[in-house]
Amino acid sequence: MPASSYSNLPADADIELRNRCTRWLNGHRPLKSMRDSLLALAELPEAALPLDVYGQGQAIQALEAEVAALLGKPAARFMHKGVAAQLAALRVHCGEGDGPVALHPQSHIAIDEAEAFEKLMGLRGLRIGRTDRPSRIEEVMAAPEQPAVVTVELPLRRGGYVLPEWDDLVALSRWCRERGVPLHFDGARLWEAAAHYGRPLAEIAALADSVYVSFYKGLGGLAGCVLAGSEAFIAQLAPWQTRLAGNLFTVHPFVLSALQGLRAQLPHVPAYRERARALAPRLAAEAGWRVAPEQPQVNAFQLHLPVAPEPLRQALLEVARRDGFWLGARAVPSHLIAGGAMVEVVIGDAAEGWSDADAVAAWRAAAALAAG
Repeated sequence: MPASSYSNLPADADIELRNRCTRWLNGHRPLKSMRDSLLALAELPEAALPLDVYGQGQAIQALEAEVAALLGKPAARFMHKGVAAQLAALRVHCGEGDGPVALHPQSHIAIDEAEAFEKLMGLRGLRIGRTDRPSRIEEVMAAPEQPAVVTVELPLRRGGYVLPEWDDLVALSRWCRERGVPLHFDGARLWEAAAHYGRPLAEIAALADSVYVSFYKGLGGLAGCVLAGSEAFIAQLAPWQTRLAGNLFTVHPFVLSALQGLRAQLPHVPAYRERARALAPRLAAEAGWRVAPEQPQVNAFQLHLPVAPEPLRQALLEVARRDGFWLGARAVPSHLIAGGAMVEVVIGDAAEGWSDADAVAAWRAAAALAAG
């Protein structure tokens, strides 16, 4: 499945419709314009600081220090894009070699980054794991060769936002360290994963040698991410950040929005998870509907409906026009229901504007429209 077909981002015409709605199912309440977004950032106390220049500045260093402390790592570096951050991390871990890089076949690094680690970095992938479940320690141990680096996506989005068992993650970390194999966490949604494990972020991050976290997904930032690890690891990233066009002249809007997300959204992530876990069984109770996983582990899950993807997409847009409830604008073929469609449900602060009963009713309306 191409990465583009899996995107939950609306097209330009859909954005206008989304902005006219009064309720939104997924994520955080959208700001209606760039002006609104910038004015909100201007209210932060750090907005009065000087602009950062090529990665140097009070605000960006404060952000890096804050995230390093949250993750319990000695150092951290802000980067503009997760793809560049993870490519740099894998290249540093592999040194002058070509890998192999152990990763799940459904991982973001393999699919959504269009295999850039192979195509751009010349690394080899060692794809380990089965569909819709995280890679397991015994699968890594049974690999035909020892990896140069092991990656784990927490949670595995394309598998239904699923996480490995804690004991399995600990065992994998121990196995890697006994063999001197770096372990890298693709933690774009690590903020959300911590609520499932019921453990501090630092305790989870301590299992890995390097950790990537994103600011624009669960935290609602504009863009950007942080890589955290040892001081030596972070120092080695510098030339690769430049080579990957990541050393921008200034990134202050991204930095401000990251700080805003840490303050405004991170404390509420456990509540978003509980809301997802309450909504999922109500949707699954509808005849012919399925959710995956059956009990969400984070604040997101898949919803599978017995209608075709394109009619469902048109129905979603009609519900938005008619009822002012934005359920999304993307549907892809379901692998659980023959001929059906799959959509993602991701809970954020927008859920404050509707009840679970409202959401079920809206999905019923969309499914009925799609079925004709």
